[in-house]
Amino acid sequence: MPGRVVTQAEATMITMDGRRLVAFAGCNYLGLAHDGRVLEAARSAIGRVGLSTSASRETSGNSPEHEGLESEVTAFITREHQGRAGVLLPDGYTANLAAAQALAVTHRHAVIDGRAHASLTDAARAAGLAIITFPHRDPKALAETLRRLDGPAAVLTDGVFTADGSVAPLRDLLSALRDDDALVVDDCHGFCVLGDAGRGSVDEAGIEDDRIIITTTLAKGLGCGGGVVIGPRAFADRVRSGSTAYICTTPVSPVVAAAGREALRVLRSEPERVGRVRTNAALLRSACGSMRWRPGGAGDDTVTPIVAFQPGDGCSAERLSSRLVDAGVYVPTMSYPGGPSGVYFRASVTSEHTAEQICVFGAALHREAGTDHAKR
Repeated sequence: MPGRVVTQAEATMITMDGRRLVAFAGCNYLGLAHDGRVLEAARSAIGRVGLSTSASRETSGNSPEHEGLESEVTAFITREHQGRAGVLLPDGYTANLAAAQALAVTHRHAVIDGRAHASLTDAARAAGLAIITFPHRDPKALAETLRRLDGPAAVLTDGVFTADGSVAPLRDLLSALRDDDALVVDDCHGFCVLGDAGRGSVDEAGIEDDRIIITTTLAKGLGCGGGVVIGPRAFADRVRSGSTAYICTTPVSPVVAAAGREALRVLRSEPERVGRVRTNAALLRSACGSMRWRPGGAGDDTVTPIVAFQPGDGCSAERLSSRLVDAGVYVPTMSYPGGPSGVYFRASVTSEHTAEQICVFGAALHREAGTDHAKR
């Protein structure tokens, strides 16, 4: 069954089942999906470019909006590193597939974090790579695995893990690589959140290496749509020339691409949005208190806006969900690959949430679940 129908949405509020609720759900981390300037950019583009190019970028489906978004996002994430290039894809899922298809030309194995996003495993399998998993966030186990392999391997990991907001130890993972290996970082939940002005997990880790490939969606932090693969220029060329995920797909709508360019412009001009989402992430963790699920080794200093938690003893997930809605708060229950348990709550916060909204959430948890949540 599909999820509940949201009939109206704003940066922090939704209407669902006829009720107005403060939403701690989704991934609109900087509130840009509802920013007036971004919406106006989309409206303005409709008359110029229409809703769809109706063809792949390699035939007649390319546009200045696609090329502009591609180059501008790449320049932002890489700090205009001349040796690196990006390729715009329809979404984050196809970005991972395009990267895997290009890697399969030169690499034999995909060594994947045991709790990485399912799209990474899907991509590696579809590209024909031999799949091996390593224990979650364990660079030593990764190094041991790589030492046993014959031939180059691609290591695949989330930058920020979608289920609980924990951060990959990218610097240590990079150190575990052999000379011919590659490190693919799916940064769908790190882009616009971590790094200087939101440049992402790789920037946050302070690493730069030709073996690093970055993939990300533009639907979460930028609040628009599309995906991108970024790597050495020769690798990007290989994506364009040989990846069917790029060659044989219609790109993201040029209207959405135009909105994405404006969203990136807003991000560049208002980097304080990234600071606000980090402040709110800390408030959210405090609000969840002792209910928060703490993944091993993740630490409590994580600044990502995702928190996974479970009800306290004597309170079912169904009951807590209902009570939160009664208090005017919506947090989705999840059954998602890589999560802390079969069913859990995944709360997320944006730069646009107020401290008061987060406190309402925390008070509802404390009242209904009977936990001793941390003082704010």
